[in-house]
Amino acid sequence: MATIRDVAREAGVGVGTVSRVLGGGAQVAPATRERVEAAMARLGYRPNTAARALSQRRTHTLEVVVPLVTRHFYVEVLRGIEEALAGTDYAVVIRTIERPASRGHAFAALGQGGRADGVIVVSVTPDDDLLARLEAAKLPAVLVDAADLALPSVVVDHVGAAREATRYLLGLGHRRIAIADTPDDPFTPGVAVERQRGYRMALAEAGVLPRAEYQIAAEASPEGGAAACEALLALPEPPTAILACSDTRAVGVLQAARKLGKRVPRDLSIMGYGDIEMSRHLGLTTMRIPVRELGQAGVGLLLEALAEPPAIPPQITLEAELIVRRTAVEPGQAGGKEPPWPVVTPF
Repeated sequence: MATIRDVAREAGVGVGTVSRVLGGGAQVAPATRERVEAAMARLGYRPNTAARALSQRRTHTLEVVVPLVTRHFYVEVLRGIEEALAGTDYAVVIRTIERPASRGHAFAALGQGGRADGVIVVSVTPDDDLLARLEAAKLPAVLVDAADLALPSVVVDHVGAAREATRYLLGLGHRRIAIADTPDDPFTPGVAVERQRGYRMALAEAGVLPRAEYQIAAEASPEGGAAACEALLALPEPPTAILACSDTRAVGVLQAARKLGKRVPRDLSIMGYGDIEMSRHLGLTTMRIPVRELGQAGVGLLLEALAEPPAIPPQITLEAELIVRRTAVEPGQAGGKEPPWPVVTPF
């Protein structure tokens, strides 16, 4: 049976546009409306009449629950959400969580008084209490950067991303590769575990034994990256390459390497994770994480659930992309030979 997402794909529009056509919204151009209606006819789409009736009593408000909104990652997720809702009738109410202990307070008011039609929960692995609250409120919900089979979810393949990053460094000839990552994220603890698993998988495939001293905890900040770099370069046999599992950490690694007299990439190759705007200016080789796409996909899942609740909650996985710039080269170039591009000096 065709779904609203199938119709959107067939018509070349977003799920929100199809939802507005079904609801009789006046903000859809006549040509677009005709295209959507033709797609529904071709696919034999039959909208859920109960969902359509419910749509006429909506508030056109969506709630977004997000931790630590000042972090670049969460800002970009929110930008993706806003972009996906542009041109729709929906407004967004943002609830922030400063610490795990405040989760209950943020979730307590979800859906109360009919103030929202649905909720997007970002980077928070749901517990039984949250699932029970959502069920009691009859509030459609979608998880972004977290997964649970009970709810529609969209995540990034962090195992594959870290595996590809490590494979790239191995392909350059590095065998002493370190990883600097968060030891335990209080909201989504599985993400760091997945990255470290991908790192070890790539080493195992290349026949390289992982070394405990090369797997170092680092806060997600330039200061955390700098501290990790200093500790790694102080080892009797320091690594020739460092995978910093956020670009902000990588900035600190670059700064510390320069402070210690190391030339990047001649003496030390550095790999980031995220591809924030600063990384492009620094020439940082990194993994591009589709952060805005997370927000956009989350909106798509929620609009679909509002228009036609799915029998089985869909689970979407987005892939990262290797971005090659100037901070990683073959270890053989660490001698006297200049690399074919300027040495990076970020500060």
